[in-house]
Amino acid sequence: MANIIDKQIAVARVWARALHVLAAEAGKDDEICAELEELVALAEAVPSMRELFDSPLVPDASKERLIEQILRGTLSDLLVDTLHIMRRKGRLDLVRALARVYREDWLKRKNHVEVRVATAVPLTDELRQELRLTAAERTNRHPILVEKVDPRLLGGIVITIGDHKFNGSVLKEIERFESIVLERATAELLSGKSYFTEGT
Repeated sequence: MANIIDKQIAVARVWARALHVLAAEAGKDDEICAELEELVALAEAVPSMRELFDSPLVPDASKERLIEQILRGTLSDLLVDTLHIMRRKGRLDLVRALARVYREDWLKRKNHVEVRVATAVPLTDELRQELRLTAAERTNRHPILVEKVDPRLLGGIVITIGDHKFNGSVLKEIERFESIVLERATAELLSGKSYFTEGT
């Protein structure tokens, strides 16, 4: 399975480079990155879109029609036209890998780093700013926060900064952040507020 994924990523890099060149020429680099994320989210949420990308049993004519009916006018013509080229080459199965690789390259080109933060309760503006400053200092890149509230953390905090592993000094800072979040979670519980949602 790992070999298949690695092969998909390798092939997707070729498509991502070509798409980036066209997007940069059109001044749509940021737009294409966002649209690819929307496309993957749509594929996860809508069964017909999953079949469009994943099933070899869906006739090519049906795939062409679905792309035009669902995506034309919603996504940029550049991305829709790229999907048609991938369809004709039988490579729509690479859409998720393409989105992943394009975003990774986009982050590097923009000197950004993705900071994924999972907390038991929503971050305060102050803590959010502290995390940005810490990530910027540690990576010399502009941080983009991706936040997730997970009540199962019971007041804890999980931080992932790009592919960097935390050293001891960063862990101490995370422990400090964790204590702040724990205090907030305790206060929220005592006040009767709950961030647990049905199904969690």
